[in-house]
Amino acid sequence: MKSFRSWGVLGLLVAALPLGEAQAQLGDSPEVQRGITVVNRQRPDYDPLGVRLGGFLLNGGIEAGPGWDSNLFGRRRNVVSDGFAEERGNVNLRSTWTNHAVGVSANSTNRQYFSQSQLDWNDWDIGGFGRYDFSADTALLGQYRHYRSHLDVYSFDVQAAGIVQPVAYESDEVSVTGNTRFNRLGLIAQGVYRTFDFEERVIGTTPTPLLQDGFNVPQNGFNTSRNSFNTVIGALGASYALAPGRNITAVVRVQDIQYTSSGSGFQNPAFNPQNIFDNPRNRNSFTWEALAGFDYDFDGVWQARIGLGWRHREYEGPIRPLEGPAVEAGLTYAPTQLTTVRFRLTRTIEESIRQDSVSFQRTQAGLTLDHEYLRNVLLQGDVLYDRREYESPNQTASDMVLTLTARYLLNRNASVVASYGYRRRLEATGGFREFDRNLLQVRLRFAI
Repeated sequence: MKSFRSWGVLGLLVAALPLGEAQAQLGDSPEVQRGITVVNRQRPDYDPLGVRLGGFLLNGGIEAGPGWDSNLFGRRRNVVSDGFAEERGNVNLRSTWTNHAVGVSANSTNRQYFSQSQLDWNDWDIGGFGRYDFSADTALLGQYRHYRSHLDVYSFDVQAAGIVQPVAYESDEVSVTGNTRFNRLGLIAQGVYRTFDFEERVIGTTPTPLLQDGFNVPQNGFNTSRNSFNTVIGALGASYALAPGRNITAVVRVQDIQYTSSGSGFQNPAFNPQNIFDNPRNRNSFTWEALAGFDYDFDGVWQARIGLGWRHREYEGPIRPLEGPAVEAGLTYAPTQLTTVRFRLTRTIEESIRQDSVSFQRTQAGLTLDHEYLRNVLLQGDVLYDRREYESPNQTASDMVLTLTARYLLNRNASVVASYGYRRRLEATGGFREFDRNLLQVRLRFAI
């Protein structure tokens, strides 16, 4: 079952499930996901077997270990570093039936800093799904999931809001997806309802020089709960098969966002309901987007999924509309069975938690290299370019993130994971400064 955690709170950008991924999850023809890569290859000597419970299979694992963060707040000056302990756990129970499917799963990640305990966070989610197969070509999938997550303190959007602690939120998501196929023509429809409820906490009421580094910490503060909103997304997609693994695709999506606060969430005496940003109702918006492209398996070595189109967002209040190109692209190159290269590119519109802004356009481009050094030693390198563009105020910020990971499989049930992360703020406007951040981690994992 695909997780929507990748949306995050700021990633609800009219991005319902990509057409090819949704069809694969619903049990469409195997041509949708042709090719075996380093990531999805089965390893009979090292894959956990799970526990069979009748017609169900139980999988799960726990992992824990220490880490070190060289720049907790993402600053150029007054840099603060600290060590931490992190624990992760996951459990998944899913049916093994020939037709239909049901399942439940839960995930948790906790981090505790040794000295800066105000930065501790606990993310978790729990939910389930059910799929009904009407035939080999038609299925209906329903999902529900509850999340507790956070926005990182070094995120540009959080820094620009003057916040110096992780911003926690809870979210409920319900989605229904259906697909069918008529010979070469495939159709898919999806509806998603999701809530975002930010933790009620007044932030920035007692700023200190240590917490400031060229950005504004609010003098009177505001309650982050005023950023809570509900959203509804609808999507219709179609694909036409030119040949097995080669499809022309098109998708249309709409999204409605309604903020749930009436404005009382502010703790700022200067609050003015006539101000377009102070009044949450003005932030309500409606977005549409249309994309066309293809899912194409060229020769088993190169595979591509590309969607290009246009996206437009209108606001309920007197706020300038946002519009621009919509891009969803992915490219996979597998020169050998031991190496896989993946490229991804997206351009989206996302919600902002800033007091002086509503949304921003975000461009992300990433390159991932997976390599099987030995049967039980897996290496991964990932480079991500992340650019945010705000219109009001006119600001931009771009980050480069490098992540190197090595996974040593001891046996079916135990493995060691070591990772190094490097983040650099390449560009920042509005008085913000560039910074460097290093993150080291080692974890021991046990799985069933």
